[in-house]
Amino acid sequence: MNGRSETGADMELDEYLATASEPALEGVEKLKPNALRLRDAVFQNMTNMAPAAAMAYDFPVQAAVTAAGAAIALSNGISFIAVLLIASSIIQFARKLPSAGGYFTFVSRGLGRRPGALSGLVFFLYAAVLPAEVTLIWAGITEELLHQYLGVRISWIVWEALMVAAVTYLAFAGVRRSARIGIIAGSIEIVIFVALGISLLADPVTPPRLELFLPSSSPSGWSGILGFGLVYGILSFVGFEAAAPLGEETRQPRRNIPRSFFYSAAIMGTVYVFVSFAVVCGWGVDDLQSFATGQSPFTTLANRVWGPAWVLIYFAMTNSSLACALASSTASSRVMYSMGRVGLLPRFLGFVHATNRTPAYAIVTQGCVTMLLALLVGLAWGTLQGFTVLAVTLTIGAMMIYILGNIALPVFYLKEHRSEFSWLLHLLIPAAATALLLYCLYLVVWPVPVYPLNLPAYIAAGWLVFSIGLVIWLARSRPDAMAMAGLLIVD
Repeated sequence: MNGRSETGADMELDEYLATASEPALEGVEKLKPNALRLRDAVFQNMTNMAPAAAMAYDFPVQAAVTAAGAAIALSNGISFIAVLLIASSIIQFARKLPSAGGYFTFVSRGLGRRPGALSGLVFFLYAAVLPAEVTLIWAGITEELLHQYLGVRISWIVWEALMVAAVTYLAFAGVRRSARIGIIAGSIEIVIFVALGISLLADPVTPPRLELFLPSSSPSGWSGILGFGLVYGILSFVGFEAAAPLGEETRQPRRNIPRSFFYSAAIMGTVYVFVSFAVVCGWGVDDLQSFATGQSPFTTLANRVWGPAWVLIYFAMTNSSLACALASSTASSRVMYSMGRVGLLPRFLGFVHATNRTPAYAIVTQGCVTMLLALLVGLAWGTLQGFTVLAVTLTIGAMMIYILGNIALPVFYLKEHRSEFSWLLHLLIPAAATALLLYCLYLVVWPVPVYPLNLPAYIAAGWLVFSIGLVIWLARSRPDAMAMAGLLIVD
């Protein structure tokens, strides 16, 4: 049960699934079909990117003197192009394999059972970490802003626990409700930050000029723009493919899921370039170091141009953190469910709630992981430094997943859809995206960053070694489960 080689080279995919997948699906609990539309999938991706949180949390790091500096808009534009290259591969996969497994299913069908199981485990280094990253920094900022403006000190741990509880409840309540929250939340945060950008350009410290789109605006030139400026630019887009594991719950998934990737990346790419340009003008190019090191520079900017209405920025950040954590928890829990229902993870993770049709135990497990990770890094290094450690860790995990998908794509099309194989779409573009991702991985790990930013590389390496060992054990102890990897797709 591993691809065309075992079923006949001339057998079409649909016929293959009809004969091979049907027995595999017997007794498997299924998610609610046709619950989501195209717009739901688009906003699932966009909220998982956490646009307000990405701008508020990532842009200051990206604009640091060691990165893109005043050329942050140029860096974001290049990152946008890079993400479109990465998106090409997953779009090609999603047209053929709509599934709750996402990359787990994609890589399984392209490279085989063991690489597929490995991709599912590596996926958790990214998707299972993202909720903790985005809620931890929000909890820390909430504690500081309350103390600054109201003189009240409530520990970030309390805020973190409240946010995790809210996310877990909403994820459990149903995917349709989560999607509606994503649409509302995503729209609000984008509108608020675009409005802030317009206000900053209307009252700038540095007059808007096209020179800010030139590499000469970066203190390090191209090395800064194509260095950590690019790495953190791609980090802002991480999550654009969050709707991939929702293929079994989306209407016309072969059509709507691929479109959602492109639409969400295009919308957020445009917003990121515009807002980053406006921020540089609104803060002033002569003092970007203070922008990069401030506790919450976006609330400072909003206070300058909006006065008391700066609270809208905090509202957008809260809204974004909630929506992102919800979207990423939804994606992560679906992959847990997908691997649990075939026995590659504990089978209780494959349980589906009878009324809500959501993977209840997988959602609760993700909530526990989120809280535990936030406590570990927050208590060890504080919320700001802990956020950075988690951000780099999940970025490495995401890049590893994207690379596995790029490698699997040409193999999958040559094996199952040879007549549709395109040298451009299925080989050259994935190869270019892989080269870019390898370059970014190199920048993250070398030269070795100072402690604790050197830890993400070690964490990723350790998780990879553990995952490989687990896959080898599963292949020996649960061969039937390995045989089902990649077969469970909606058709």
